[in-house]
Amino acid sequence: MKYCIAADGGGTKTDLVLFDEDGHILCQSVGPGSNPTDIGQEESLARLGACIQELLSRGPETITAIYGGMAGEIAQGDFFSPYVKQRFPQIAHTRFDDDGCNLISGTLGRQDGCGMVCGTGSSLFIRIAGQPLRHIGGKGYLIDTGGSGFELGQAAIKMALRSVDGRIGPTVLTELLANILGMPVDDGVIPHVHRGGRPLIASLSKAVFQGRAMGDPVCREIFDTQASLLADLTYVAQRYFTGPFDVVLGGGIVNHYPEYVEAIREKSAPGARLILQQAPPVYGAAIEAMWDAGIPVTDRIRERFLTDYALLAATE
Repeated sequence: MKYCIAADGGGTKTDLVLFDEDGHILCQSVGPGSNPTDIGQEESLARLGACIQELLSRGPETITAIYGGMAGEIAQGDFFSPYVKQRFPQIAHTRFDDDGCNLISGTLGRQDGCGMVCGTGSSLFIRIAGQPLRHIGGKGYLIDTGGSGFELGQAAIKMALRSVDGRIGPTVLTELLANILGMPVDDGVIPHVHRGGRPLIASLSKAVFQGRAMGDPVCREIFDTQASLLADLTYVAQRYFTGPFDVVLGGGIVNHYPEYVEAIREKSAPGARLILQQAPPVYGAAIEAMWDAGIPVTDRIRERFLTDYALLAATE
């Protein structure tokens, strides 16, 4: 029996599963976000290593393959593989890429296409056989994550504070954000938001969608602006394809707000065929691990894996 580990590392959480060649998930380990852009390489490795160690303590002695799609890998290089090979020699085959590969493989398999990540952060990946993986946008939250949960939440708190100052008119964001934060939106909220950092700011994005549904013009403007920033990425991607191309959308924002997906689709390049992800990103990592392990990827394995994963999610 062959056993594999699949890893999906993002800005909010790190999700690993240990599974067998039939697609059964033996155990899962979920840790905090592991994007080295946010926390540095040393902490990123520590968080990944803790999750791997937990799985190995509950599983077989030998693992055939591990594959990880980890946010920040393109910008900082693959420092994950040397670490895993040295610390966990019982894993026969090790490979790490950026998390965009998880998104593409989980829905398209090995076909050419794109993956648009829209969660805490955002970016677009272009995968074409025989060419390096291209990364558009997603330069880190201090530089470029247009359309992401962080950008939406940041715009929300900015506009709410401007309204409080009297720089713009009233907006429902002041009330909606106060409900989320559990405190009034005034100068007193500033230290709380700074301490919470990127994850807290991203969590404020829900107020934009709530306010837009209530007809608030400020929320509508934020929504439209951020959807356009994501759609712009598809115009860059279109240059690399000779005809229509698939773009798989994944991440907490697009998974929870179908109206946002439709807005991005309406604003995207004519050749872009937007597809909402059909499986969790860690399944894309599982596919890559199975390819490395020489395990045929069948519909039956997919069904078993996704059924087991759904059961795990239901118990969280």
